[in-house]
Amino acid sequence: MVKRYMNLRHGILVIAACLAGVLAVNTPAHAADAAKAAKAEKKAKTEAKAAPAKAADAPKPKVAKAPKVKEAPKPKAPEKSYEEQKAEDGVWAKRTNWVSFRAGYAKNSNVNAGDGMFGYGVAYQRMISQKWSFGGSVQHDILGQLGVASEITVPFTLEMQRHYKWHTTMRPYLGFGGGYYFHKYYRTGDSYGGAPGSGFFIDGGTNVPLDGNHLIGLDTRVSFVNGRTGIVNPVFGAEKATQVFYSIKLNWALAY
Repeated sequence: MVKRYMNLRHGILVIAACLAGVLAVNTPAHAADAAKAAKAEKKAKTEAKAAPAKAADAPKPKVAKAPKVKEAPKPKAPEKSYEEQKAEDGVWAKRTNWVSFRAGYAKNSNVNAGDGMFGYGVAYQRMISQKWSFGGSVQHDILGQLGVASEITVPFTLEMQRHYKWHTTMRPYLGFGGGYYFHKYYRTGDSYGGAPGSGFFIDGGTNVPLDGNHLIGLDTRVSFVNGRTGIVNPVFGAEKATQVFYSIKLNWALAY
């Protein structure tokens, strides 16, 4: 009986020793496999989290912008007929022509010049819009007289004028122009009678319509004319390099 018990105990011990040996052999391998599995799972989670960030950092593809389409220009309203413009602007309507006759006072500003005298002239101008006109004039101005001696100028000029529309029948204007000026002395006893010269002027004035085809106004202008340096007239003295003439004239015009 004792012997059988000893044999059973011995067998149990042998089996336990075998199981312990098996566990001792297999445990490190299972632990390594478990560690590898955990590491792989952690790496997969890290890559999964980093993937959206990399996608966000990636440059977005450029989208071509559609070209802007220019709007078609609005068609201009047709120009009003001459009759319609004349009904609105009277003698200042576009394409209206003026033929003017003027007369008044003229003088040379030179200290040695004689007393201011008389001047007259004719002019033509065309309204190129209700505000602007272009034209030309020829005038004959007696700038001064001392005894029987006299000084004259005959300007042939072109000019541009800007007309201003006020809430009155009167319309002022400002202008400028230039051209050829013939300057001459009469009965002064010198042998140098006169010579042409270039010059320019600024002018201003006002006009008032009398009816649909006539108007009256005032024209004032200051001319700057190239003088003849070294020329000394025995009556009117030495000429300046730039001589200044001015005039104030009444103006009557026929508009058509």
